[in-house]
Amino acid sequence: MGNRERLQLEIAALAARRMAEDGEDCGAAKRKAAAEVVGDAARARDCLPDNAQVEVALRAYLRGVVGAPYRAWLQDLRLLAAQWMEALAAFDPYLVGAVLNGSATRHSHIHLHLYAESAKDVEMALLDRGLAIRVDEAAGGEAHAQESIGFVVGGRTPGAGKEGVGVLLTVYDPLGLRMSAANRARASDEQQHPIERSGRAGLAMVRQLLAETGASAGTGGPSGHG
Repeated sequence: MGNRERLQLEIAALAARRMAEDGEDCGAAKRKAAAEVVGDAARARDCLPDNAQVEVALRAYLRGVVGAPYRAWLQDLRLLAAQWMEALAAFDPYLVGAVLNGSATRHSHIHLHLYAESAKDVEMALLDRGLAIRVDEAAGGEAHAQESIGFVVGGRTPGAGKEGVGVLLTVYDPLGLRMSAANRARASDEQQHPIERSGRAGLAMVRQLLAETGASAGTGGPSGHG
């Protein structure tokens, strides 16, 4: 392994810790970690790891440093995701993002992809449940994406923590359901479950993941991650 590769791994590990402990986004965490490790700004830019390397390092940090409490908390988050997928089953929900791939921190949200002829139908389904929702344009100009809808699940819900946990719904036109998933896992490692690597998972897959990872989940809440 060359010096540049070693520096990238060191920067990725430090960036992962900043993301887990301080809630920094990946880009900011990488830049600050590179400046700390390398010192010289120009040289630091040449040594920046890519997001995939940081994601692998983040999962390793969460598994190794936080350990069993993290796995238990992640299991709670996935159970909460499954409950909302059941509630929104009419819109063909899929779980994507950090809660699926095992890199969630206390700053992460549950991200679901939904498919509907009109996003207004999803809005009405949520409003009928008495939820306070926030509606925005879908980020990134994805094909067939209609809008994003966010809400917070209360803190008394397992996995939600004292401040609650955010749920983000990206609503797509049904045509998007027939396209290959755009949100594929950017990185994989040998300790990931195949469903974690899938990029998106329907309700049956999430239930399978819960069943097959539950034995190692442990108990309790994660230190700094609840």
